[in-house]
Amino acid sequence: MMGNQEQYLWITGGGTVDATPHHVTKGSHESPVKVRMASCGCCFWGIIWLAVLLVFGWPLSIFLGGLYGFVAPLTACLGLDRLADLLMEGANLGRTCAQNMRHGKPLC
Repeated sequence: MMGNQEQYLWITGGGTVDATPHHVTKGSHESPVKVRMASCGCCFWGIIWLAVLLVFGWPLSIFLGGLYGFVAPLTACLGLDRLADLLMEGANLGRTCAQNMRHGKPLC
C-alpha cells in the first residue's frame, strides 16, 4: 500500500508537486518549511537600490555595453584589454545593482 505522499504524487501524475504536509503532528520526524522574513532595513535598502538601478544602472549599462561592443574586437589588435575589462565591469553595473537590491545590501 502506498503512503500519502506517494499516492498524492501518483494521483497528480508525478509532476513537481509540493507533497509536504501542511501540519506536523506531535512525534513526527518531518519539519515544516521555515520562511525568513525581511527586516525593514532590508526593504528600505532594496527600494534605494531599485532607484539607483533605474536612474543610473540601466542607462550606464546600456551605454557602456555598446562601447564594449565596439572596443572588444580591437583588444587583440591594439591591446585595449584593460579598457575592455573596465567597460565590461560598467556593463555589469545593472546586474550588480539588482543583486544588491535582492539582498538588501546597504549602499555604504
